[in-house]
Amino acid sequence: MRFVRLGTVLGAVGLFTLVIAASPASGQGSGTLDVVFGNAQANRVCKGDGSGGFPSCPFFADSAIGTLGMALGFVGADGSLDAVFANLGVNQVCLGDGAGGFLPCSNLNADANDSYEVALGHFDGDANLDAVFANWLERNRLCLGDGSGGFSSCVDVSTDDSSTQAVAAGLIDGDAHLDAVFGNQFGANRVCLGDGLGGFSCSDINSDLNDSAGAALGLMDGDAHLDVVFANQAQANRICLGDGIGGFNPCSDVDGGTEDSVGVALGLLDGDTNLDAVFGDRAGPNRVCLGDGLGGFSGCSNVSADNNVTLRLALGLIDGDTNLDAVFANNTSPNRVCFGDGAGGFSSCADVIDDSLPTVGVALGDLEAFQIFSDGFESGDTSAWSNTVP
Repeated sequence: MRFVRLGTVLGAVGLFTLVIAASPASGQGSGTLDVVFGNAQANRVCKGDGSGGFPSCPFFADSAIGTLGMALGFVGADGSLDAVFANLGVNQVCLGDGAGGFLPCSNLNADANDSYEVALGHFDGDANLDAVFANWLERNRLCLGDGSGGFSSCVDVSTDDSSTQAVAAGLIDGDAHLDAVFGNQFGANRVCLGDGLGGFSCSDINSDLNDSAGAALGLMDGDAHLDVVFANQAQANRICLGDGIGGFNPCSDVDGGTEDSVGVALGLLDGDTNLDAVFGDRAGPNRVCLGDGLGGFSGCSNVSADNNVTLRLALGLIDGDTNLDAVFANNTSPNRVCFGDGAGGFSSCADVIDDSLPTVGVALGDLEAFQIFSDGFESGDTSAWSNTVP
């Protein structure tokens, strides 16, 4: 089944954002995190109060209808945190206003793709953030940032027209050039190795025919090679261990059961130094799976009794303690925040705001302090750690 994300007829599911990783000894950051939601209708930002609540959630000006994915990053030249939206149609960039909001949005270019997700990073060797888009039944695209809030040109990542639903970026093959992993529907997932000039060399990760709607990179097995976790629909979620030279060793199931997952985020949830995974599920409770540090998982459990159609999620420090919390973007039910207990579970959940818009993307950041909170590898540091970054 095609994973789609718009309105009541279309259902839905990342998120990757600019981040500089920190070591566990440095703590998990500080600041009051805000949440940016990408909606099938107008996008919105919910301002956090630092205690787990969100007292206001204004809409963006001139944001497109039909957002499927989003990412935060420093795209403009003023140092404010900006948002890039992957849309059904023309993708958009919305520049931050420096006061916790966003200026009127503009089209990223004239392309009218069905873009499902976007990842930001330095792909062409300059200091400007670029955007790579996962496109449905079209070639995935890289758009090069000009450093002033615009994008100078867009090129195909490769010549294949896959049904791509997810993208994550990181240093996969041991050089200093940013690479990308793409999750596809009923086709082989792909790894595309960057050449540092804005080009890629792509190949299948393996011959598995998954229905992958989410992807996240992290160090899962104790070596220094990035691994990838895929959120799969109507299949078991999968983990593929990186070999450090651009390929992946045989993949294995995260859990023995069949899931209907459309999003995944990685973070340290249970007090040890092994990365854990949270999966967003569109047809059952969301799940948390605790990593064993060897490339497997010691067990999975429900995040809560909620049974929403979750389409994306993000991890961050929402309520002022040092335990990672989860924000879930839901379709036609209120978006939810679930508070981590520091032992691998979640103590309680609450609505972010009492409405039921079809939400399809989520990212966390302290918009007034110009900080992002996410998991990523744009800085070149391959240690995965959720951290607030100046």
